[in-house]
Amino acid sequence: MNLPTALLTRPAGRNETLSAALAAQGFSSLVLPALSLEAQPLSEAQWQAPEHFDLVLFVSSSAVNFYFSALQERGQTWPASVFLAAVGLATAACLRAQVGVAQDKVLHPEGSDSLQDSEALWTVLEPRLGQLQRVLIVRGHNGREWLGQRLESHGVDVQRLAIYQRNAAQWSPEQGRQIRDSLQAGPLAVLLSSSQSADAVFANVQRLGLQDVWAQCAYVVIHPRIEEHLQSLLLRAGIATPPMVKRCTPDDDDIVAALMAVLSRD
Repeated sequence: MNLPTALLTRPAGRNETLSAALAAQGFSSLVLPALSLEAQPLSEAQWQAPEHFDLVLFVSSSAVNFYFSALQERGQTWPASVFLAAVGLATAACLRAQVGVAQDKVLHPEGSDSLQDSEALWTVLEPRLGQLQRVLIVRGHNGREWLGQRLESHGVDVQRLAIYQRNAAQWSPEQGRQIRDSLQAGPLAVLLSSSQSADAVFANVQRLGLQDVWAQCAYVVIHPRIEEHLQSLLLRAGIATPPMVKRCTPDDDDIVAALMAVLSRD
């Protein structure tokens, strides 16, 4: 029996819900995070406490979890007067689950049709610029600068805090064999949730000699920029005929639906 398989590459702990939902619909999953995340050690001089800002902006659920863990370690609580912002709905939900965070203090792009990116969040923040003098952006050790620069161009004092590090995961030869076996058993779809994860996947593909598999997979991406980056990687690998690429929002239900759609294709 040919069993369609989804290769789930989000960071550890963020694939299990997807895997369970796919299994309930008769699809197999192979969980291989492309990136490993670890807390960035911070001295007290480097730490940025939330009470010094009008708004703290989080770029991902990982940024939320690492920051609130550091906050708790310091015996601090979230100040009631400080707003929080999230680039996407999943990050907003993570913020609302934190102790001490008021639901109405969390700002984020609305609507299922939103790309849930910096540009979408800007439309939420722009009407509030008069209330924002100091903003903290909590992120990984590097990140896109567009939103911070946009705020600065409107006179906002923007600080950036790298709260975690992303490292490319090294897949083992055995994991490479699992990928190849999955493709031989049936259709294989790869989930890519960031351009950096696409780079890490491509590095593993090259190192393990899986270029022929790379050419035969279908792909699900959560933003147009990731799709553009994927296409550049495919061209670099000499794959002139683009494989199927389906774009969806970062919402788990939408990701599952997109994976099922490409895995069910004739």
